[in-house]
Amino acid sequence: MSRRALAEYGDFYRVYIEDILQGAPLEDPRLSAVLTRFVQDPDWSATQEAVDSVLGDMEPQRAAFEDALKRMQVLFPDSLTPRIIAFNSGYNYGIFPTDSVLGVGVEWFIGKEHPVIGYLAPEAFPQYMKDRMRPEMLVPSAMKGWLLVHYTRDIRGADVLTNLVETGKVMALLDALLPDVDPALKFAFSDQQLEWCRTNEYNIWKEVVSKEMLFSKNADDIGRLMNDGPFTNGLPRESPGHIGEWIGFRMVQAYLKDHPDTSFEELFAMNDPNAIQKSYKPR
Repeated sequence: MSRRALAEYGDFYRVYIEDILQGAPLEDPRLSAVLTRFVQDPDWSATQEAVDSVLGDMEPQRAAFEDALKRMQVLFPDSLTPRIIAFNSGYNYGIFPTDSVLGVGVEWFIGKEHPVIGYLAPEAFPQYMKDRMRPEMLVPSAMKGWLLVHYTRDIRGADVLTNLVETGKVMALLDALLPDVDPALKFAFSDQQLEWCRTNEYNIWKEVVSKEMLFSKNADDIGRLMNDGPFTNGLPRESPGHIGEWIGFRMVQAYLKDHPDTSFEELFAMNDPNAIQKSYKPR
C-alpha cells in the first residue's frame, strides 16, 4: 500500500501519514497497525461515508478549482499550479497547502446539519466553526488557504496596517479568481455578518482609528482584528471574527478603483501599505 501510494501521491503521501494524520513515520513497522486502526475506527468510517454521500467524486469542486487556477495563470503567468488532493484527516486539518499540493480535508465540508458534525466536541469545534462546514465552503476555503501561504510576504513584527493590507491583497485576488462565488463564502462570514460589515463600515474604521490601532505592532491589537472567532472583541456581537480581512479588502478595492491600470503582479509587489491606505475613505 505504501509503495503504491507513494507512486501516486509522491512526497505528499508522507506528509499525509506523518503530519496530517499524525500516524507514524513511513518506515515505522507499526504504521500498518496504526492505519488499520484508523480505517476501522467507527467514527472515521461514519465520516468517510458522509464524505462519499455528500461530495461523491467532487466533480463540481474540481471544475471550480480548474477555472480558478486558469485565472491565476492569466494574472500570474509564472505561478505554480498546485495539484489538488482530497483526503480524510480525521478532523486534524481542513486545508493543508505544501509547495506543490493543495490538500483538502473533505470531512470539514459535509454540511453543518450532518449528524457527524454534531458529534464534534464543542470546546474544540465551536458553533461558528461548525456553521462553515458546508460543501460550498470547500473551494473558497482551499483557494484562500493556498493564497495566504504562497502570496503573503513575511510580515512578522509588522503593524496592524500592514496585516490589513497584505491580507486585503489576498482577498482581492481570491475575489478575482472566484468571481461567481458568494462574497460571504470567500470571507467565511454569514450573510448577516457581511451585511453588518457593509452597513457599519465607517463605524468599524472609526473604531480602529480612534483606538490608535492602525500603526500598532502589539500582538493583541493585530489578533483582535485578524484572528478567528464568533465575533470581534470590542464590536457588537453581530460582527464577524477576523474582520481585518474585510477591512483590508475594502482598502485594496479602493486603491484599485483609484488606480485601475494596476495589475495584480504590481499590487503584490507593493511594499508600502500607506500608499494603499490613502485611497480608503469610508463614509
